[in-house]
Amino acid sequence: MLEDIKNIVFDLGGVMIDLDKERCIREFHKIGFSEIDSLIDSYHPKGMLRGIEVGEVSNEEFFDQVRRSIGTDVPDEAIRGAFLSFIEGIPVYKLRLVRALREKGFRTFALSNINDVVFPYIREVLFTQDGLTLEDYFEKVFLSYEMHLLKPSPEIYRRMIDEGGMRPEETLFIDDSESNLAAASELGFNVYLAGPREDFSHLFREVLHE
Repeated sequence: MLEDIKNIVFDLGGVMIDLDKERCIREFHKIGFSEIDSLIDSYHPKGMLRGIEVGEVSNEEFFDQVRRSIGTDVPDEAIRGAFLSFIEGIPVYKLRLVRALREKGFRTFALSNINDVVFPYIREVLFTQDGLTLEDYFEKVFLSYEMHLLKPSPEIYRRMIDEGGMRPEETLFIDDSESNLAAASELGFNVYLAGPREDFSHLFREVLHE
């Protein structure tokens, strides 16, 4: 699988980061935001959640929309905390795997549908837990809210190809969404579907033990 691979692209939520959707729903319910049930989706969020992930809705606008839905003046931090409860963490072995791949000469990238409410925590806490920073793991990080595009739109992959200077046929993309992988495969990427909390290091066992 890795014979002609030079680039490896990792999704963040659901691949690098373990998620707990049900806990997130419970925490939003605690602050009175029951509308979360119809909006939240681990792969393709809807409504205001889609808006914040594609960068059409600012954090402040999102917090205000949640308050209007609830009908009470809930603090920003309570809303942020409910959103952050979606995130369990990154197993350290996955961080070390990405680092080891970089040291073996692979170019490593991240491509994620994500928002600016949770990403600062991911950057500043999860990716620093082993004494390094996000930039030590990935050459470039492609984030939906910055690009104003969402997977599985073909355009987000084309932008990544152009800005990352990569060839799809030389790139392995690891994601936990079949539709995201199908779109990438159409453009020539090699793809791998990661299961929940999967240890996918077996993909790289040969190259890391050469």
